Amino acid sequence: LLRTMSQSAAGHTSPLRRNGTPSRLLLSLNESCDAACESEQVHIQLGGPGEMVVVYTSQDESVDSSVAYWEADEPGLVLVANGSSSAYSQLMWLEARALTDPPLGAAGAQPSELMALQDTTSWASHLPVAPFGRSQSYHAAAARPTSGLGEYNNPAMYYNSPLVHTVPLPRLSPGVAYQYRVAGSSAAFAFTYPPGSAAAAEGGGGG
Repeated sequence: LLRTMSQSAAGHTSPLRRNGTPSRLLLSLNESCDAACESEQVHIQLGGPGEMVVVYTSQDESVDSSVAYWEADEPGLVLVANGSSSAYSQLMWLEARALTDPPLGAAGAQPSELMALQDTTSWASHLPVAPFGRSQSYHAAAARPTSGLGEYNNPAMYYNSPLVHTVPLPRLSPGVAYQYRVAGSSAAFAFTYPPGSAAAAEGGGGG
């Protein structure tokens, strides 16, 4: 999937076939971020009253957890909100067949790549360790990659997330359009805060 997206970003298209009907997927490259493209995966979600929460990721702590935002009609009045960041690690589950020979799209990995993740012979000891026998971290390469949950004592089988930044934007006015920019990127995004309950009731009508 990642390779398909990368090729599409370079201007290529990916043919898709579903129920016998051909269609085409075209992805464009985001050229509005910084040269290093430090921040990405920008999302928003409603928070408490008068609040919108911005979530984005970066590769390390060199990017602040901060968002500049302003009313679309008043671009000169810029406010800055600060938040927090966190990261997590997770033991991976591999579906070898789906990754190497998916029913749709290009392969996300080659069998040799998955086997290299599961093979620990380059660093784990193969010598007997009394009284337990061979080291529990030792896993020789199989004839083909296996599916299932990775071995907990194999560091290569852990996914380490990027840094996830969470920043609430407070004191927003109902029905007002805002623009915002996350730290580590020059791209500007926009949203309109939902109208208040009274305005929504007046315009709700019926149906």
